Amino acid sequence: MMYANQQAGEIRSDDRPLLTREAWGVLAIVTIFWIADGYDTFVLLVTGRPALAELLAPGTVPVFARYLGYLVTVTLAGWATGGILGGLLGDRLGRRRTMLLGVVLYSMATTASALTSTWVWLALARFLTGVGIGAEWGVGTSLLQEVWPEKWRTRGAGLLQAGFSVGGLLVSGLWILLGAKLGLSWRWMYLFGLVPLLIILAVYRHIPESTRWTKSRRDVSAASLFAQPQVRRHMIGALAVSISITGGWWAVTSFLPTFVASLAHDPRHAASLAGWAGALYNFGEIVGCIALGFLAERWGRKPTTIVYLLGSLLIVPVVFAGLGSAQAVTAAQLVSGFFTGGLYSWYAIHTPELFPTRIRATAISVVFSGARYLAMAGAMAAGTLAAALGGFGKVALWFAPVYLLGVIAVLFLPETLGRGLPD
Repeated sequence: MMYANQQAGEIRSDDRPLLTREAWGVLAIVTIFWIADGYDTFVLLVTGRPALAELLAPGTVPVFARYLGYLVTVTLAGWATGGILGGLLGDRLGRRRTMLLGVVLYSMATTASALTSTWVWLALARFLTGVGIGAEWGVGTSLLQEVWPEKWRTRGAGLLQAGFSVGGLLVSGLWILLGAKLGLSWRWMYLFGLVPLLIILAVYRHIPESTRWTKSRRDVSAASLFAQPQVRRHMIGALAVSISITGGWWAVTSFLPTFVASLAHDPRHAASLAGWAGALYNFGEIVGCIALGFLAERWGRKPTTIVYLLGSLLIVPVVFAGLGSAQAVTAAQLVSGFFTGGLYSWYAIHTPELFPTRIRATAISVVFSGARYLAMAGAMAAGTLAAALGGFGKVALWFAPVYLLGVIAVLFLPETLGRGLPD
């Protein structure tokens, strides 16, 4: 009966293949928030070195990699916590309201980071930033998937996830201008956190609520759905894929700007190299995210994800150990971004099709954010090992095989191409 309903839903969507103004509006608004997510995430990774150089005592600066690992870990802790709380609220209070609350929180916390006087206060601000980003992600993804017509959902999800990388690209460009060209403090980078607040004031009245969610509120409880064996299997398999994607990124790729800066022979060029590495990585990630949406619609969700995971497994050792110069490593970020960053479209494309509407926001938030609890350990271990071994290059080789876990796990998930969103 459920399959019949899904088929009927697909036919209705194909009868109305044109995207409405409301659908485009949701994509535009949620993508703007995704851009802010990316900005607020990458700003720490790009400005971590100068920020810690100012906030740490002189004796602790030589082991700054360990403290950067702490800050990344705290951000992940907030992201994971906010993601799970946001998913629960999104299935109870609605997608729209929860998304707006998350945006307000991370916007205020990012702005507050500019005013911190110690690394501990910066860590607190980063935790709250993570809570806001995590709370917004699952409900925003659910809203887009539930509003867009069936025919275009996958491509729309790829475009949405690319917005996160646009935020990272903005960080890189601004840091090249403010840090390398103008020589301004890293604090100016965090003041741009005010922008999402201004956007909310302008557009919040125009954000619709998901009609799918409104209709599903009167149905069977979420607790009984999570008790179903099929839902549990999908949850375990998706979490394993998520651990692979998230663990690989935060334990390895997130340190790329710092790694590139460490290769600079002239300290004056470190900010420029870090900025360009981040810019090229994010450009590759934008292309990778969009391409995954189109390829998943052509090849299927599982084959496309496996190609991206294997590409990530191969490119990480090349970037961190196979290239000798900072310029070569910087150029290679285009390929690294395509695979390791483009993988994040999997969350917006495949996971919403694994769970029914009544628990969709909770389930995909647990998948997306829950893995960050384990990624916290990876980020902290990577920072500590880098401090002990003398850099991130050797550490990357230890963590790259995590992508094999994703290859194995995705084989146990169903192929959802053409099935539509389950009600």
